[in-house]
Amino acid sequence: MKYQSLKKLIEKLKLSQRVKGIFTTGTTATKLNPESDIDLVVILDKNTEDIKSVYTMVENHFSDIFFFDTKFLGQLKNKHEVFGNNFDGIFLDWFISGKIEYDPENILTAIKDKVDKSRPLQKIDNQEKREFWIKINYNFIANSRYNNAKDQLYHSALEVRLLYSLTEIINAYFSFRDIPWRGEKFAIQYFEKNDSNFLSIFQKYTTSSSLQEKMKYYEMLLELTFFGDYQKWEKDFIIPISKQDQLNVQQLKKFWESLAN
Repeated sequence: MKYQSLKKLIEKLKLSQRVKGIFTTGTTATKLNPESDIDLVVILDKNTEDIKSVYTMVENHFSDIFFFDTKFLGQLKNKHEVFGNNFDGIFLDWFISGKIEYDPENILTAIKDKVDKSRPLQKIDNQEKREFWIKINYNFIANSRYNNAKDQLYHSALEVRLLYSLTEIINAYFSFRDIPWRGEKFAIQYFEKNDSNFLSIFQKYTTSSSLQEKMKYYEMLLELTFFGDYQKWEKDFIIPISKQDQLNVQQLKKFWESLAN
């Protein structure tokens, strides 16, 4: 372990009876470099404090310290399928690529043995996919309206809108394809290996100097993002939005049509 302060922190955590396991992940578990942050996962006996994470500095490196408990591990151990973008899936990826630093009761070792033999399937929640589908279609309609406006204020606002519209497009790209989101570096590496065309257009967008060029490349990226059941809205679209996560789209659509027709 490269940083003495990190080593001392782990030794300090190990003294607590509340701490049942510790592992490092990311480059902290493999090879730290000057650009690395420090990723540490702490397993508590019971998370009565409901603590999720602590952000701090260790030897001038930004540090993410995340907390789980033995109940979470017990539930995860018996799952054959998890949602990749919630903490079940994220924890699994952290753990698989991580290094166990402290495991006095072999809790982490038992899970690692099971995961090595049969890794749970990771999928993306359909509700998450639908939310991205709505966002990127809604943004396109609004962005096109701003782009066609004669008022310069709309064009200035469009520059701002495109910043987050591109982010949502990239997140939607992975979600629609059932690929868990694992950060920007992962996304670039994925595009380099699997979709160089998307990456090339994205790079053209980032180097564009005019709003019209940015809008052109944004639309091209949007077209490449749609996949499977998640396509661009038709001109006669009716998209109901529910207050509940679980919704009956057809039922809500029929309700609207009963009011509007």
